[in-house]
Amino acid sequence: MRKIGGTLLAASILLLLFATSSLAQYKPWPSPFPPALKWGDYDQSHVWRSADWWWQNQPAWVRAHHPEWWGDFDDAHLWHPADWWWENQPAWTRLHHPEWWGESYRGHWYPAAWWWQYQPDWVRATHPEWWGYASHGIWYPAGWWWLFQPAWVRANHPDWWGDYYQGWWYPAGWWWQNNPDWCRVHHPEWWGDFDDQHIWRPADWWWTHQPAWVRENHPDWWGDFDEHHVWHTDQWWHDRNPGWVTQHHPEWIGDYDNQHVWHDVNWWASTNPSEALSRHPNWAPQMRESVETNHAVHQQALERQHSDQVYRVQQQYAEQQQLTQRRQQAETQTLERQNAAEVQQLERQHAQQHQQARASGKDTGWEQQENQHRQQVQAMQDRHYQQMQKLTNKHMQQEQNQARAHAQRMQAVEQEHGARMQSLEQRHYNQVQAVRQPARPMQASHAAQPRGPEPQPHSGGGGGGGQEHRENH
Repeated sequence: MRKIGGTLLAASILLLLFATSSLAQYKPWPSPFPPALKWGDYDQSHVWRSADWWWQNQPAWVRAHHPEWWGDFDDAHLWHPADWWWENQPAWTRLHHPEWWGESYRGHWYPAAWWWQYQPDWVRATHPEWWGYASHGIWYPAGWWWLFQPAWVRANHPDWWGDYYQGWWYPAGWWWQNNPDWCRVHHPEWWGDFDDQHIWRPADWWWTHQPAWVRENHPDWWGDFDEHHVWHTDQWWHDRNPGWVTQHHPEWIGDYDNQHVWHDVNWWASTNPSEALSRHPNWAPQMRESVETNHAVHQQALERQHSDQVYRVQQQYAEQQQLTQRRQQAETQTLERQNAAEVQQLERQHAQQHQQARASGKDTGWEQQENQHRQQVQAMQDRHYQQMQKLTNKHMQQEQNQARAHAQRMQAVEQEHGARMQSLEQRHYNQVQAVRQPARPMQASHAAQPRGPEPQPHSGGGGGGGQEHRENH
């Protein structure tokens, strides 16, 4: 695994400098500079509503029609778009929504669709992991395509790895960050790793940007570039040009499962070594090596992920504290202004009464009025003190709740890490035993066992457009 170095601030500065300098060689910006995307749509009365209105009033409609409107609700149940989260709570965003693809430029974060619109060549060169394609001139991310055109995705982009969780499609990076055990069991072919900015990048990104590192650390990420310099996996090449594979990459050994999907030997070693050895006993050396190599890689990945997750949780807590302090300060200032205004109003009324009494020559009983005024002032001060004390107690309770939630989150992270390490070791033990046992000859069936639950994309209308791939290298 790559070593994680530097702070998030330094990483952000480097990314911004990289983006600024590398963009110079690509398409010039339009003038005036393009504004940020404004997500929204018309309601039944043909009134245009922004995305926050739709999310707060018709969230089910948004999920069904515009899954590309990235954003989330804050503690006050106010919906904010992804750029707000990236700019105000980046640690929370990286921890919970790594699938919100985008990049900062000139101090503002823009989503992938904006970059594809104005700097498509730069995106192709620097962010091949931003999976998506244009429909009717508008670029949509892979999640949108999986929702509305799943058959097209399976036919054209099986390398847009991801699956559904609670009715929402998430890319492989989100799964590897949130449920690596499930990925190892069901989708070991989702190749990728985390970079120095703690961002999960798929294999095509690594082969494009750091091929020497891939050869040294992940030589089992088999694949090659097509004539457009787009990297594809061995499975993609086997599906489209098996003759070319046989001629140029005879080391890509593998076989088909019972769904007639081709997988390489490393996938078989991870998912069904017994079945593979019964069909291909000569694979035993490669499978033993694959099991040990993958185990070491996954151990390092879990340790790195644990360290990164602890750091993210700490950063998220710091962001929450800063945000809470700003909100508390604003509430305190608002209450102080209100109290000051009430005092000023009371004093003005008292002065007006005094002036009216002197003008009318009715100064009698003024001492009684003064005593009454002092009582009113004292009562107001007591009320203001109680209000301020109540607000202070509320703020203290908020801070205590945040600290308690943070401690529980840290404890959960440690428990989760321990469970994942235990699961990894048990799985490794089972795999070692399987590849060491003598292979049993195949019986009647030539089919392999299913690899586990497959994604269940929803079907739906919309979409359009297709992308052609050449089948010759």
